[in-house]
Amino acid sequence: MIQKQTLGEIILDQNENFLQKSLIEREETLPDYTNQIVIVSGVRRCGKSVLIRNSFSEKQSGLYLNFEDPRLVNFEPTDFPKLEELRQDFGKTTILLDELQWVEGWEVFARSLHEKGQPLYITGSNASMLSRELGTRLTGRYKQIELFPFSYTEFLSFKGLAPEEVSFESYFQLGGFPEYLQNQDQEYLRTLMRDVLTRDVAVRRNISNETQLIRLGVFLASNIGKEFSYSKMSQLLEIKSVRTVIDYCDYLEESYLFDLIPMYSKSIKKQLANPKKAYCVDPALASANSLSFSKDLGRRLENFVYLHLRRSFQTIHYYRTKNSECDFLIKWNEEIIGAVQVCWELNPDNLNREVKGIRDAMKETGLSSGFIVTYNQEDHFEGITVIPAWKWFLTTSMQHFEIYLP
Repeated sequence: MIQKQTLGEIILDQNENFLQKSLIEREETLPDYTNQIVIVSGVRRCGKSVLIRNSFSEKQSGLYLNFEDPRLVNFEPTDFPKLEELRQDFGKTTILLDELQWVEGWEVFARSLHEKGQPLYITGSNASMLSRELGTRLTGRYKQIELFPFSYTEFLSFKGLAPEEVSFESYFQLGGFPEYLQNQDQEYLRTLMRDVLTRDVAVRRNISNETQLIRLGVFLASNIGKEFSYSKMSQLLEIKSVRTVIDYCDYLEESYLFDLIPMYSKSIKKQLANPKKAYCVDPALASANSLSFSKDLGRRLENFVYLHLRRSFQTIHYYRTKNSECDFLIKWNEEIIGAVQVCWELNPDNLNREVKGIRDAMKETGLSSGFIVTYNQEDHFEGITVIPAWKWFLTTSMQHFEIYLP
């Protein structure tokens, strides 16, 4: 429990710092008015609180509270009503709760505010916490927005650069974490990954062997875009239980650090049985924490392309048969709507293989067109557009596949 006066002092202190946060334009925006609870989720340090700050820059009408503040260690669910009292005392109209996953029972308070018609904005860095609680107590009462590190177009805006090959090379090397772009110290990215693994995963899941978890994170960062099986990983990392490996991988997905995508199959059973591929939430983060990934330019480009797709679509597969492979098949409303192949450079040695891979994927899924995304090449084959990544990234994935939401 925490005293109301103490809580008020913490809020005043935090709000002063909150209002000083630099405003950074993002492609994602919060609704000006909604009768739903607004939840912004994403990996640590991707800019969730700044996105909220952008929406309250003029009226300063939000009462902000960040639950990662060590002074709130004694905050309990019974303290939530004090927030509503303080909102009224301070003359605020909206409550903004940052990194709320640390407090048990938050969804009960959120529902009570919603029933009173009180605006509430929440951020969180744990997908499991959000999906579990939202799906049980808050069904139909919330709007969820996923936030990622900067896209290429956001990077251009942040840096004041024009879209071209030179600026893409900079993005390709630096990635999209806002703070890293300001200091460009790779130690920041190593500390960030360790923080996610220890604070967002180990502490929350009561994992005592942090070393195993860190080794798993380094392994995935070093093997972006490569197929792996849980049993093989268990042997390589000397983790005795395959179940433990599966659980740890699930936890890393929950933290938004990695996505694990399945092989395409019409059979759910085969999807579960076949190897997965891992992609990191930011290629520069993976490179800084990897033993080998930084040298593999093709895999790095593949990771960037995956993230571009993932900003619009949650269900993505890779395609493989005995004779061909295609990097990504995109599913929308239970149908495959797009095929994307990634190749650093098309040349006489790989052209037939890359084209055959995407053509086979298109044929099996009934698609009439597809993309091959390269570093700087442009071309066109029947039904297949070859395009440089920097040009492809200027258009949203929804527009690539001609999906226009109202």
